[in-house]
Amino acid sequence: MTSPYLTQREAIAYLRCGSASALYRLIREHALPYGRRGRQYLFDTRDLDVWIKTSGTAPAVVPARPRRLA
Repeated sequence: MTSPYLTQREAIAYLRCGSASALYRLIREHALPYGRRGRQYLFDTRDLDVWIKTSGTAPAVVPARPRRLA
């Protein structure tokens, strides 16, 4: 079974955002759904798919807050 969670590098490729700075900008603005495990950001592909469908390219439809992942 594969994990639905992506690392930062995988999320950049999945979202095609081009650079780490673009991803971190979305994180800083709480425009992108993400979780954290310690210091590492993790991105659930299911949440990202919903975010893409609802927001398109506009990042700030509904601000997302980080979730603690066990």
